[in-house]
Amino acid sequence: MSSDSSSDNPALAQAEAKYVEALRLITAEGGSRDVEGAVRLFSEAADAGHSRAQCNIGYLYSEGLGVPRDMEKAVKYFTLSAEQGVVQAQTNLGVFYERGKGVPKDLKKAVYWYEKAAAQKNPDACYNLGLFYYTGDVVPQDYKRAVQLFRVASDQFHAGACYSLGLCYSLGHGVDKDESMAVFCYKLAADKGHLSAIFNLGLHFYYGRGGLEVDKAEALLLFEKAAKAGHPKAKSAYESLRAELEGRPGNGTL
Repeated sequence: MSSDSSSDNPALAQAEAKYVEALRLITAEGGSRDVEGAVRLFSEAADAGHSRAQCNIGYLYSEGLGVPRDMEKAVKYFTLSAEQGVVQAQTNLGVFYERGKGVPKDLKKAVYWYEKAAAQKNPDACYNLGLFYYTGDVVPQDYKRAVQLFRVASDQFHAGACYSLGLCYSLGHGVDKDESMAVFCYKLAADKGHLSAIFNLGLHFYYGRGGLEVDKAEALLLFEKAAKAGHPKAKSAYESLRAELEGRPGNGTL
């Protein structure tokens, strides 16, 4: 339970007031913005036990905003906040342990914090935890659990989760194979700019899968879009399909 309930605690009431003022200072426009002042107030509130201030000052340390970048201090404050149940701090800790930022890399601790945050339906935590269950890294491989987590995140339009759920439908992992549902999920992810979803959607238009009519012109546009953004397979697919449409010999890589 968060310690931010301040009605019967003057110290926490003061911390809440500092937190609110810090938010105002850091989000103000133009000359009214005062990052250094916000850092001071967030720090004072955080040191008084204010859980959301702890999360915010942790973020500022992680990004080097208003303070020198310090991953160890970021972890310190995220941990204080996460232990009070702040979902964003729990998610951030999961990421830091997964990547070894400010702490030694520890995938078991990453999973622990992702589980905490996923229980509160944080989309990033659900997606990241879903990947662990999908691959079977650290936890036993469980496609059905992965699908459940991807669904929670995709319902919040998380691009990676929409793509991963589409892949599960395409491969029949944890769900019955359903190319129409795969296309639906790829479209959601593609609208968010997910490159692999854009590429896979192009393949579905090329072959006429998932209830789509064959539309090689649309496939070409999708391959081109993914290629320009750096998708590793899209460039060769684009060049091959363009050669095909122009009646030239292609490289046969589509």
